[in-house]
Amino acid sequence: MAPEPDNPVRVLGQCQVSPWPSPPAGKPRSLPLTFYDLAFWDVPPVQRLFFFDNTDLLGGPEFLLSELPLFEKSLAAALHHFYPLAGKLPGGMPETAAPKIVFSDGDSVRLTVAVGDDNFEDLAGDHARDTARLRALLPPLLRNGGGQCSQDVFAVQLTVFPLAGICIGTTLHHAVCDGSSYVHFMRTWAAIHRCGLLDHSGGKSMAVEPPPLFDRSVVRDTDGLREVFLSDHRAYAAAGGKGPHDCDHTSGTTELATFRFTDRLLRWLGKQVESSETSARRCSPYALACGAMWAGIVRARGSSASFGFVTGCKPRASPPIPASYFGNCLGLCRVEEKMEPKQSCLEAVTASAAAIWRAIEGLAEQGRVFRDARGWVRVVREYAAARAVTVAGSPKLGVYAAADLGAPWGRPRKVEIVSVERTGALALAESGRDGDGGIEVGLALPRGEMEAFRAFYGELLVAAV
Repeated sequence: MAPEPDNPVRVLGQCQVSPWPSPPAGKPRSLPLTFYDLAFWDVPPVQRLFFFDNTDLLGGPEFLLSELPLFEKSLAAALHHFYPLAGKLPGGMPETAAPKIVFSDGDSVRLTVAVGDDNFEDLAGDHARDTARLRALLPPLLRNGGGQCSQDVFAVQLTVFPLAGICIGTTLHHAVCDGSSYVHFMRTWAAIHRCGLLDHSGGKSMAVEPPPLFDRSVVRDTDGLREVFLSDHRAYAAAGGKGPHDCDHTSGTTELATFRFTDRLLRWLGKQVESSETSARRCSPYALACGAMWAGIVRARGSSASFGFVTGCKPRASPPIPASYFGNCLGLCRVEEKMEPKQSCLEAVTASAAAIWRAIEGLAEQGRVFRDARGWVRVVREYAAARAVTVAGSPKLGVYAAADLGAPWGRPRKVEIVSVERTGALALAESGRDGDGGIEVGLALPRGEMEAFRAFYGELLVAAV
C-alpha cells in the first residue's frame, strides 16, 4: 500500500455553479419531501468517487485553463434540468412544517478544485485502502446560517492528479433522491460534457430525454405514511437519541476494498445454492453476491448480523410511478433470518444467498413491500444501531456507463461509494472492467475485520476453482 502523504490534497479554489440557463418560471421552486424521501431523512449523505485515467494531464494550472471551464459549463447545463440539486433543505427537522427542497434563483452547487499528491493508481485499486485517503477527495455539505437555517443538498469536488487522471467526488443528501435519480443526473451531465455542451447562439443547453419529472402528485400516500414518518422523526429528535447519521461503529483504521464476483463465479455459486437449497432455485446474481458478502462479514466480525436491502418502488406503486421521477422511491426490505458465524464458508454463503432470494421472491406478492412501511423510520435507526448489513447502489443502475465523459476521459476506471464507511452498506455496481461481467462490491471494515474478510473471500475463490 502506498504511504499516505502529509497533505494529500491541496485546494486550488472553489466556485459556485448555478443552473444555466435558469429553470423556466413555470417550474416548481419548492418540492415537498414524500414519505419515500423522509425514510432517508437523517441517514449519512451518499458520497461517490469517479476515477478517470489520463496520463497526459500535466497538472492543476493546466487543468484550470483547458478543462475546468468545460466542466463548469456542463455542470451548469445539467443543473438546468436538475435544478433542485442546487436548492436547500432545512438544517434540521422543522417542528411544525414539513421539510421541502427549496430552490431560489441564484442558488448554486459548490465546486471545489484541488490537486492530489497521493498515488492515483493506488487510490483507484481494488485492494484495501485507508478510507481517510479517500475522504480527502470528497466535498462536505455546508450549512447556511446559524442554527437550523438551511443546508446544501449537493456538492462536487474535482481533484487533479498530474500525469495520472482526475477524480470527481460528489456528496448528496439522501433525502433528495435515490440512486436511480442520481444516475439520471450523472448520465445527463456526462452526455452534455461529451457533446460540447452549448450551441453557438450563446446559451441553450442540449435537450435531455427523458427530462426529470418533479411532479409530487405521482406519489400516492393513501396510508398517510408521510405524517407517520414526520411524527416518528420528531419523536426521536425530542427523545435526544442517536440517529443513523450519528452512528459510528468504526475504531482505529477503516479500510475500503472491492471484491469482484465474475459471471463464472456467480454461475458456480448459483449451482451450489440450487444443490443445497431446493427452495432457492434460480437464485439471482444480486442475491448470490450479497449472500457471499453477508456471510463473510459475519465470519469477520465473529458475531451474527441482520441483513436488509432496498427495492425500487416505481413499478410496484399503484399506479406505477414514471421512471423519470426525481426523488426517492425505494422500499425497505428485511431478511428474517440472522446469520451466525458457525458454518463453513460454502454452507454460510449458500444459506445467506438463499435467505436473501426468498425475501426477494416474496416481493412478487402485490403490495408486499409496503406491508411494514409504517415502521421504516424505526427500522433504519435499528439497523444503523445494530450494525446490520445493508446495500447501497445496484448493478442495474449502470453507473460506469452513465459517467462516460467522452474524450479524453471516457468511462471511469473505478467508482466507489465511500459513504459505506459510515453506513456499513455493501456498495454494489456492475463490473467496470471491459469483458469481466458480473458484479463488484465495495466494503468498508476496520482493518482487523477486513483481513478476516479477505481470508474468507479467498477461501471462497479457492473452492470455486
